[in-house]
Amino acid sequence: MFAQSEMGGRNMNNGNVDSQLIIKGTSYVGAPKSHTVMYISRKVENLLERLKGIEGSLIFIENGISVPDEFTKKNKFVFSDNPQREYAEYVVMFAKRKQEENRKRSYTLSDEGVYIGENVIIGKGAYIEPDCLIDHDVIIGKNAYIKSGVKIRNAVIGDDFIANENAVIGADGFTMATDKDGNKFRIPTLGKVIIGNCVEVGALNNISAGTGGDTIIEDNVKLDALVHIGHDVQIKKNAEITAGVVVGGFSVIGWEVFVGVNSTVRNRVELEDACFVGMGSNVIRNVGANEVVAGNPARFLKWK
Repeated sequence: MFAQSEMGGRNMNNGNVDSQLIIKGTSYVGAPKSHTVMYISRKVENLLERLKGIEGSLIFIENGISVPDEFTKKNKFVFSDNPQREYAEYVVMFAKRKQEENRKRSYTLSDEGVYIGENVIIGKGAYIEPDCLIDHDVIIGKNAYIKSGVKIRNAVIGDDFIANENAVIGADGFTMATDKDGNKFRIPTLGKVIIGNCVEVGALNNISAGTGGDTIIEDNVKLDALVHIGHDVQIKKNAEITAGVVVGGFSVIGWEVFVGVNSTVRNRVELEDACFVGMGSNVIRNVGANEVVAGNPARFLKWK
């Protein structure tokens, strides 16, 4: 955790908010959390009402957006022509502090050949094969089976978890901002991957941690080999995602959804409960519950 006054590099004091505002992480205005940093552009201005009940947050917001007094009394707003850039620059400093702290921490090499960071919790009955990395602060539930080459960071994982060879869980998300010189730079990933019970992750999967919140994978989700899950994705119970699928950031995969081999789901798309996506599809729009879609772009074929 860092005090806002230590991170911002400028005077952002607001008489309604303590100058030692404590920022614990990042969140997204679509699912905001108290004591986080976020940004709001005109594209998501319609989500502003979701700040109701949020307090102690630092919010970079685009000039011209009207903010209700009830929100400004509990949070610190910084108006800007480019709130994403200002947010990104702040988060970069936040991430550097976190990285400096982690460099002072150490890893232990177990007798089984597993590197384990500090403050790690591994449940009873878990079995971890050699050549794995379990990074600082990771929590893994009971009876996990983690196969050789798996890397786990920034994650909280439930019971009866299976991770197949060389999966990466908690990787950095791919979100870019543009600096004042027009150059691209990466917005650091500060969220987690939250995984429920009885989840299986396939070989060579890449699951990104949340950038604006957390990536969430609910109970009984099954991921085949070579699947990429972008940052801040939510996958609901009993979804089945087959080999070679790419899911873009902030997408929502509903309950008992099936996604066929080598399909792509665009960022911020929702696949509603029990829909079916045929193999090789390119999903660029929301798909309704129980719909069967396929093609490039994916089109409605029938009801299940």
